[in-house]
Formats: sequence, C-alpha cells, structure tokens
Amino acid sequence: MPHAKTPDELRVLLVFPPQGHPTQPYLALPSLKAWLAQHDFTACTVWDLNLEAYDDLVSNERLTLALQRIRARHAGSTFEQHDQLTPDDLDRFRLYADALAAGPYLAEHVDEAKAVIRDREAFYDRERYLWAMRTFEAGLKLLSTEYQPSLFTAHNYTQSTSIDRSDELFAGVDATDENMFAEYFEQHALPRIEQQMPDVLGISVTYGSQMVPAFTLATMVKQRWPGIHITLGGGMLAYVGHRLGTLRAVFDRVDSIAVYEGERPLLELCRAVAAAGGVQRERNANADASPAPGPGPATTGDDVRHDDGGVPHGHALGTPDLSGVSNLVWCKDGQPTTNGELLPLAIDDLPTPDFGDLELSRYFSGELVLPIAPARGCYYEKCGFCTLYTAIGPTYRERSVEKLVADLQTLVARHGTPYFYFIMDDLPPLLAKQIPAAFREAGLEVYWWCDARMEERLFNAETLPELYAAGCRKLMFGFASGSQRVLDLVEKGTDLEEAERVIRATHAAGISATLYTMVGLPTETREEAEATRAFIARNADVIGEISLQIFNLDMVSPMYREPGRFGIARVLDDPRDLPPGEAPDADLARYLEHESVSGMSKEEVREAFNDVLGAATIALAALRGDNFLYYRYKSHIFLYLCRYGRDTFRREHHGDPRARRLPPLATGDLPARVSLRPDARLTALRFPYRDVHRSLDRVWSDPTPLGGVARSESHAALDAAPIAASPSYLAFLGDDHRFLDLGADTGRLIETALAHGTHRALALFGDDHTRATGHFLADALRSGLLVPA
Repeated sequence: MPHAKTPDELRVLLVFPPQGHPTQPYLALPSLKAWLAQHDFTACTVWDLNLEAYDDLVSNERLTLALQRIRARHAGSTFEQHDQLTPDDLDRFRLYADALAAGPYLAEHVDEAKAVIRDREAFYDRERYLWAMRTFEAGLKLLSTEYQPSLFTAHNYTQSTSIDRSDELFAGVDATDENMFAEYFEQHALPRIEQQMPDVLGISVTYGSQMVPAFTLATMVKQRWPGIHITLGGGMLAYVGHRLGTLRAVFDRVDSIAVYEGERPLLELCRAVAAAGGVQRERNANADASPAPGPGPATTGDDVRHDDGGVPHGHALGTPDLSGVSNLVWCKDGQPTTNGELLPLAIDDLPTPDFGDLELSRYFSGELVLPIAPARGCYYEKCGFCTLYTAIGPTYRERSVEKLVADLQTLVARHGTPYFYFIMDDLPPLLAKQIPAAFREAGLEVYWWCDARMEERLFNAETLPELYAAGCRKLMFGFASGSQRVLDLVEKGTDLEEAERVIRATHAAGISATLYTMVGLPTETREEAEATRAFIARNADVIGEISLQIFNLDMVSPMYREPGRFGIARVLDDPRDLPPGEAPDADLARYLEHESVSGMSKEEVREAFNDVLGAATIALAALRGDNFLYYRYKSHIFLYLCRYGRDTFRREHHGDPRARRLPPLATGDLPARVSLRPDARLTALRFPYRDVHRSLDRVWSDPTPLGGVARSESHAALDAAPIAASPSYLAFLGDDHRFLDLGADTGRLIETALAHGTHRALALFGDDHTRATGHFLADALRSGLLVPA
C-alpha cells in the first residue's frame, strides 16, 4: 500500500490553455488556488498557458519559422506551378500571397508591437496602439496560414473539424497538420509538466475555443505519464461535460470532469488522490524499463520516497476512490459514472483570489485589469434565452460588500492596480446601493465595469452619479430587443420606456452604456427587428456601443426545456426525439436550430441582423473606423474610458495612411532614382490577386465565441469560378498595414524604376504610353510606396 500524501505534499498544477483573450487574467484558477491553500493544499501552481502561447507563437522567432514553412510548403504547389486556381484554392492562395507580402515585416516588428501594447504610456498613444494591435493581429493571421484552414485569433481558435461532434473533436486533436498547439505543447508545456510532475493536473475549459487545445494537452500528458490525474473543469463543461462523460473514449485522455462550480469537487478530488499516494515522481531503474518519451529535464531529487513497489515514473501509486467527489464525471470499472450534485458554497466563505503565480506584466495590456466576482448566478433568473445563471450551478449568491471591499484592498496592495472587472451576470440591487458608501468609507479608489439590468430603481439620476464616484466607468446592459412584445415573450422583465431613461441617466452620469442586443428571437418579425434598429438610432447620442448577435437556442436554456412556452414550434435535430441510448451526430453541440410558430425565416433573420448592424455602425462611432479595433478588446476600451472619459469612442477616429504622401508630381519632377519605402515590400504572384479577392465572401475571418463558431470554413463565394494564371504584384506597406494590388503592368513598372531608374521605366511601354507611365510612378511616390533614393 502506498503512503498517503499530506495536503502540503500533493502537487496540483492548474492550467488555463489556449484560447482565451490574452489581455487580462482569468478568475477561475486563481480562485481555486486560494481555496485549496485555505484547506492546506499549498503546493498548487496556476499556469496561464494561453498567455504564454500568444507570447511565444506571435514572436519574431516563431513568425520567421512560420514564413519559412509556408514558402517551403507551396514551393511546388498549384500556386507556383499550375495554370489555374480552383474555387477551393482561392482562400489558401490569398493567405499565401498575404504571407509572402507581409510576413517579413511582421516577423521583424511583432516583438516591438507587443512592447508597445504592454507599455503604460505607449498603450494610450492612439496611433502607436493601433499600429501595434494591427501588427499583433496580422501576426496571428500569418501563424494561422501555416496551419490553414485553422484560425488562431485574439478571439477564437478553430480548425476544419467541428467541436460540436465528438468524433471530429478528437480527430482535430490528433490532426497535427492543423492543430498548431501539438508542436507547441511538445516543446514548451511537456518539459515543465515533467519537471513539476503534478499529482493532479487541472485544465480549465471556459470556452469552446479551448476544447481542442485542452484535450491535446491532456492526451499528450496521459500518454507519457498515465499516473497524473487529469481533470477538466470550467464554464464550457457546464454545457457539454455530462455528454462528454458518456463517451468511454474520453477517459483514455482524461480521468475526470468536474461540472459546475469547481471549489468543492477539486478539494474532494485532491483529498482522494492524496489518500491514494498520488504519482510516482522518482525514476526507478528497475521499474522504468521503458522511459516516458518527450523532451524536458529529469525530475529533481528532492521528492519524498515511498514504498512504491517499483512503480514506474509518472504512474499512479494507487487508485483514488472518487465515489465521494461531488459534481464529478469519471470512469468507474470501465463505465462512465456521474456523482451526485451538492449545493454550491456560500461565496462569503471563499478567499480572495490568488494571482501570485501569474506573470501579470506579460498580459497584452498597458495596465493590469483584474477580475473579481462579487456575485454568482443572477438575481433575476427568468430570461428564457439565458444560460449563465445555470452554468455554474443552482442558486444565486452574492458576496457581502465588506468582503468585496476587503478583496479589492488586498488585490490593490498585492498588485498595484486600481482597475477591475466585476464578473457577474448583473450588478445586484443590494450591492449597487451599498458600494458607493462602502468604497468611500474605506478610502477605496478603484475603477470598474460590470453587467447590469435596466432597472430604474437601481440606475437613475440619483444613484448613477454615486456609482460613478465609486469608480464605475462602464455598464453593459442586457437590452435584447427593441420590441416590447418580444421582451415580454422571452420574460426579459424590461420596460422599454424605462430602459431608455436608464441609458440616458447612465450617460449623464459619465458612465459608458453598452447594450447586449439580439436579432432573431422566437416569433420576432421584421418590423420588430426594425424596432430594435430604431431604438439604437434614437438613442445613439447616449449609447457607447452595442454587442449584437443572432439568437441561438442553447440546450441549457429555459427555451429549450419548454419551447412551446416561448413560441418555438420545433427544435431541429433534437436529441430528445431519438430512441433511448442513441446520440445525435452533433453530440456536443451547444446550439440547435429551431422553427418558430411565426416570425422571420433564417434568411430573413440574417438580413435583419445585417440591417441592424449596418444602422448601428452608422449611428455609433464606436463601431466605425479605427474605433472598431478597440471594440474587439473590452478591457482596452475600459482603460481608455478611465483615461479619457465616457466620450472617447463616441468620436470617429481614422488613422490617415496618406499623411506621409507627397503633393502631386508632374512627370518632369520625378526623381531619377527611387526606392521602396523602408517598411514596404513588393511581391510577384503567379495569379491575379484582385480576381481572387473578388471571389471571396470574406477576406479574413475572425470568429468569436458569441457566434457559436465551431469550425473553420471556406471563404470562397458560392458562384466562384476557376481563375487562370496571370502575373500580378502585391505591395505591403507595413507601418500603415496596407496591401496594394498593383497588377502586372504597374508591378513591372515599379520593378524597372527600382532597378534602373525612372527614366528607363518611363520608356518601358513605349513613347505612346510615357505620359500614363509617368502618372503611375508619380502616384506610387504620392501614395508612399516609393520614395526618392
């Protein structure tokens, strides 16, 4: 029998894998670390592998390698040898051309761009910030091109395989040609795990975009060190954890899945693993006949020796009894098993989160924004479409204002930041009333933002200035729809006239108001969608921004449980319609298609969405021009609001790439010698870039989890035709992030001017075309592509 480990001997490694936003830390794992320490499990480490992946993969060294691999892959491909591009080739060719043109600049400047994003002063310099963020995003695009059709952005990660189907999920995990994290984990994650050799490896899966990376890491660890107990937890598993747990193949890769809140299951799991002795850390010459493969240093020799009976390195010293671990899905005697659920903890009993293991200066932000959870669940709990108040378990709870103040004081003292994101479904009425006085009495000078309901009893001309004085700079309201009938049907509990007064009072108090908005709710008509558009336009003078999405029927929502009550006639591919024991093809899907008893068709919903989005873009400066780049990074918006005030994104901003252009030039004024601008690059292509571009629906997809994007898809238009080979030139101006499609003749002209001077170039197409040729060269100088040598 192995000796049981004491709590302080048990090693726990909690990992946040790609992909999540790298702009601020995530709350779950620091909260779990603090909870375990409170119960004497002090050998727990939190590791933000997501942040490290962004930093390591979007770097000079890695992008240089990506560009080399892209060139090598296509050296003998259709793009260089064949006479025609098929529709299936178009997207890959566009990415290939962009990589050739922009790749050298991106590799050279991406580390500088990351330094700008992290610099406290440069971050607030709008022009430098925009250049840096565009360079960073373009670096992600270059990296994705190496693994095309996979897409790794700041907002999502997808492959051609869907995470809605378990067979495709695991095929994607094992597809090393598309899975960009397999190589990265092999080189960067496994050595650290071997060095630490944890008894418990907890992997957080908060988003669908983490499913493939999480299972990739788990699979690699399980293959090498089968004794490490691997458990998955996190918000995404509240939706699919039980369904994953019915699949025997899952338990070849992980040992358990914790659903709902993690504190109690993780603590009980650690006690069970400790009682069984944990994992064998030492190498045993007799037992390790076949050493575990993989890179990394040997484990250190400071481990306590056990009477292990010759258990090999990385194997379990005993089998933990998991039958008493609540909210756990695991495999018992070869059969998937789900343990009973226990009521969630009182959150006033939880300690302040411990962010101490994280490299906080490494996050992609000029200043640190920390998350904190003053409440769990939703005090309203009635919206028919919502799942958030069920995703972490039943019952609503809020932390006392005294505990919240103590949390903030502790975190300010530890980390020196006054900026916080209050993570909760809605700001609770009691806290909303108590915060101003409590923060004032504590002398607490912090700035924060959170979600809220449009309730005038909480947010009015008297209370909102007090919340502003207490540091509130942004409120994100659940608006949903501009139709009162639709709001009543989905039981939103919002009165539109009251909502309008709340928004205006919020704006008047100096607080930025964001509206969460939906199109396509059950039975919604085109006229009711138009009412949503009209509401936004009417209140554009006081709305900071909107977050717009098409309604998705979530399988955890009240609407799914009682579709008829909410005007849903039929749920398509509903698992409830299948015979017992049979699973649908999309066995892990969060969202299902539906048909309403009345209202818009699917096509009409898409048209209405585009209409509302188009009108909002016209009405709201936050969605236009350079502001839109900020719009995609919520904590960055918040920091700018804190620095520059409520209206900083209510004014349209455009960087002007023409600012460095020369005045008009006559042909006779052309300099004799010219060169490319230092940040410019000219690339010769075999196919016409412009024709390829026109045949694509979208030129760079950046899917977000809100849209439920589960896989990468082709961007080729449905009517796209093959494209014949025809020489073309593509220029890239790195400082402006501009691509210039020059065509064949203009490209040859510029190449001649660069090699032989403008006089030779003017004669390139004969005397009859000298005037036109001169205009082209003058335009290239004026645009900034060429400069006098």
